[in-house]
Amino acid sequence: MNKFWVIVSDVYKKNIKSFGFLTMVLSPILMLAIIGGIFYFISQSENETPEIAVLTTDQEVQALLATQEDQFIINNKITTKEAAEEAMEQEKLDGYLEVESENQLISAKYVDTPESDNLDSALLTSLLTTLQLNRKATEYGLTQQEAMALMSPASLSTETISFESGAATSKDNTAETIKMWSSYVVGIAIFIFIINYASIIGTEIASEKGTRIMEVILSSVSSTVHFFGKLAGILLVCLTQIIIYVVIALVAYPFIKNITFIQELFQGIDVGALLSNLIGTTLIYFVLGIILYAGLAAFFGSLVTKIEDVSKAVTPLIFLAMIGFYGGLFAFASPNQLIVKIGSQIPLFTPFIMPFRIASETVTTAGIVISIIVMIVFTIMCTILSLMMYRSNVLVYSDAGMMKAIKTSLSILRNERKK
Repeated sequence: MNKFWVIVSDVYKKNIKSFGFLTMVLSPILMLAIIGGIFYFISQSENETPEIAVLTTDQEVQALLATQEDQFIINNKITTKEAAEEAMEQEKLDGYLEVESENQLISAKYVDTPESDNLDSALLTSLLTTLQLNRKATEYGLTQQEAMALMSPASLSTETISFESGAATSKDNTAETIKMWSSYVVGIAIFIFIINYASIIGTEIASEKGTRIMEVILSSVSSTVHFFGKLAGILLVCLTQIIIYVVIALVAYPFIKNITFIQELFQGIDVGALLSNLIGTTLIYFVLGIILYAGLAAFFGSLVTKIEDVSKAVTPLIFLAMIGFYGGLFAFASPNQLIVKIGSQIPLFTPFIMPFRIASETVTTAGIVISIIVMIVFTIMCTILSLMMYRSNVLVYSDAGMMKAIKTSLSILRNERKK
């Protein structure tokens, strides 16, 4: 056990102190900061109040629009189309509204430029329609209340239900949306972590084989201890990265929760429900997915003798992860498809797809339990197989390619069993 922890400590310290680890930690933070900044500036531009001119001789229209100061500012000094266009050319005006009234019917036209601040045209339509309705009601001898009653829309409510064990239960669409998006976050996180750490584990193994240090190491420690020591060290590095993000989130939350932009972004979203879904069943799939792909990466890394060939060695894993990731995106849009149901039970793709089925409630509790058990068994089997292949090929030095290395490893493995 002492040798095991020496290996774990060496792998952990070496990777934690590396520039690559710092890059891995900072990259998602910078990406989130950039995306947040983009959304912030977009929201700021949308919140800017446009300044317009109203060109009409209808005093009632002017009075009505003047009450909407929170939606747009009316420049009363501009009363002609020529003056409005000149002001727009000088970027002193966002647009102008031409309103005409004939036989109690109102027609309007709003003119702006591509650079103008956005104006809520639906609001303008609603205001002018209401005014027109009131005028027509007066013409027909109706009171304002009677006119509004005629225009009142029919009431329609929707409810989504699901059936389990013969009983119908109501589904909360908001809660489902939260679960779906949190599953989307988990899918992206698994994909990023697999790509990064598969390469790191492969590099760890290949670098020692390439310098022939492996022979010295295995003269004092078994290949089994070395395999699990490397694996545990990298998983601790992965855990450290996750803890760093959790600590940053906890420290930053009190400062950012009161920002108007953040409040608007999460308006109507139960953050507690979002986090509970992230740390619930999806966490199990996250952990199992990382362990599964990490074990396979250690095996593929042991097949090469040069550190330059690591990227080629882990390419099959990356392709598998990409298939799972895009399968998850498809499940995000269509969780009821047969191919999604089948893919969610394939252990290599389960971490990406199953969270979406859980979020959309298209899988039973029994289905979830079965998928977890199958994935645990498959992960154990893959880890044992990776260990067996690792022990047989870790000292095999060949430039003939990966397939040749696998054949050689299988041959060595068969000979060892015969002995």
